[in-house]
Amino acid sequence: MLASGTVAQAAQALDQLVVSPFPHSRVTSEALSAQVDHPVVLGSVRRINNQLRAEREIRVNGELVQVTWEITDEYPPEDAFRHVLGQLVEQPHTLLYACDGRECGSSSLWANQVLHNAQLYGPEEGQRYLALRLDSEPQRFVSLYSITRGNRRSYLHMEQTTPTHAVEQALYPTPSTLLKVLRSEEKLTLPALADNPELTASWTRLLVRMMRLDSLLRVQLDGADAPALVDALKEAGVAAQRMTLGSPEPTAGVVIRQVR
Repeated sequence: MLASGTVAQAAQALDQLVVSPFPHSRVTSEALSAQVDHPVVLGSVRRINNQLRAEREIRVNGELVQVTWEITDEYPPEDAFRHVLGQLVEQPHTLLYACDGRECGSSSLWANQVLHNAQLYGPEEGQRYLALRLDSEPQRFVSLYSITRGNRRSYLHMEQTTPTHAVEQALYPTPSTLLKVLRSEEKLTLPALADNPELTASWTRLLVRMMRLDSLLRVQLDGADAPALVDALKEAGVAAQRMTLGSPEPTAGVVIRQVR
């Protein structure tokens, strides 16, 4: 009876995921918790005075789904990461944090104290982490962590938290996170900005700082809100020749693509 209940819970956990898994993978662990107070890490981690410290985090109370996959058939973890992330960013979302390699902090801390799965421990240079908020109904927070261990086995771990009550706190990524994701995924999707001057101003400030991190970066902006955002970026000091105004699609929000 206990074994049967465990299998049923595992299947239920997988059914709750808002993405389909990478085809070349197998589940190594999964868990479903109906009501937990869960920290979503939004910065690098380190140990201070023998305690785990995250550069930034938000605590979310609600349902938590945790799944770990081993990547099979010699596929790199980047393929699995991109497969899952691609599904997430097609939904209305807010990017919150991204890091890779040593800038994420200790892999031992991530594996043992953040994600609570020793299987995810490996060399720091082989790790990648990203957190975002899905802004559809119901709201969800999703974290992805991938690692290639010293034995060359690769894993992808996903945590999906559905708050009991939507988190209304304004959350924004760092400029370096925006640049990192733009370079790796070749596009950024921003929320709808029309009729929200405060939101437009916040994203304008972030994008200006992102553009300053790479003086050679050129971008194309698509979407119904793109013209107003381009004007705001020009007023904030971004050179017009670094931006191209593209299609009015999608009808809401802005999609930013790197121009090579």
